[in-house]
Amino acid sequence: MLYWLKLALIATGLGLDAMSVCIGVGVRWHGPRQRFRLAWHMGMFQFLMPIAGWLAGSQLAVLLRGVGSYVAAALVIAIGGKMLYEALRSHPGGVEEQAEQAVEHAVERAIHVEPRDPTRGWTLIVLSVATSLDALVVGFSLGVKGEAIWQASFVIGIVAALMALAGVAVGKRAGEAFGRPAEIAGAVLLILLGISFLWL
Repeated sequence: MLYWLKLALIATGLGLDAMSVCIGVGVRWHGPRQRFRLAWHMGMFQFLMPIAGWLAGSQLAVLLRGVGSYVAAALVIAIGGKMLYEALRSHPGGVEEQAEQAVEHAVERAIHVEPRDPTRGWTLIVLSVATSLDALVVGFSLGVKGEAIWQASFVIGIVAALMALAGVAVGKRAGEAFGRPAEIAGAVLLILLGISFLWL
C-alpha cells in the first residue's frame, strides 16, 4: 500500500510539468487529434524516460541532474517565447491596426501561412522531452533501490497522459472564456514553467 502511494505521488509530481505545458498549449490547440497527440507523447515519454534512466546507469543520471534542468528550461522558454510572439502579433488593437492585420491575415491565408501547431513534429517532441527529463533520474533511483521499473514506468506514463488531457481541457476553457488574453497567458505560463526548471 505504501509503495503504491509513493508511486502515485511520484507520478503526479512528474506529470505536473506535462499538465502545465498542456494548459498553455491547449488554450489555442485543443482539437481531438491535438489532445490525442499531447496525451500520447507526454505519456509515452514519461513511460520511456524512467526505463532509459534505469538502463543508463549513474553517470548519465548525474550528468542530467546537473544540466538537464538548463536544457529543459531553454527548450520550454524558447517555445513559450515563440507562442507569445505569435499571440501578440495577432492581438487586435485600434481600428488602423485591425485594418492592417486584416490585410496581413488575408495575405497569410493566400499563401497558407499559419502559426505552427506545437502539437506536431519536433516542437511536440521537444516539449515531451523537456517535461520528462526528471523521470530519467527517477528511473535511475528506482533501479538503485531494486524496484520494478516496468510497473512504475507504466503508472507514470498513464498518469502523465491523463494529466496532459486535463491540462488541455483547462486550457481550452480558458481560451473559450478569455480569447486572445488567454493565449498570451498560456505562452507566459510556458515561459514561467521553463524559468522554474532552473530552481525547482
